[in-house]
Amino acid sequence: MRGHKEMIKRIYDSIGENLEKKGLAEYEVTKSAIAEKVAEVILANMAEEDKLNKDVEKLLSAHEAEIAKEQMDYRKEFELTKQKLAKERGFVL
Repeated sequence: MRGHKEMIKRIYDSIGENLEKKGLAEYEVTKSAIAEKVAEVILANMAEEDKLNKDVEKLLSAHEAEIAKEQMDYRKEFELTKQKLAKERGFVL
């Protein structure tokens, strides 16, 4: 995830600089500190979504035979189940 963190920080640095140039943002702390926090939040969100995906896969694997028997679209079932679990957990996709 280190590579992701650096990429997120670079993206935020670019956005932050653009906002500052346009006079849309003033910073009371360094942009670097803000970029660090933004990266932490985004990475935590990504990790939570990965966990959600794994939980959906576990649920669907328990119903694998039924999904095959009914010729259900696995991707559609995955997305519907993911949305339901996300809503139950208060996770915004």
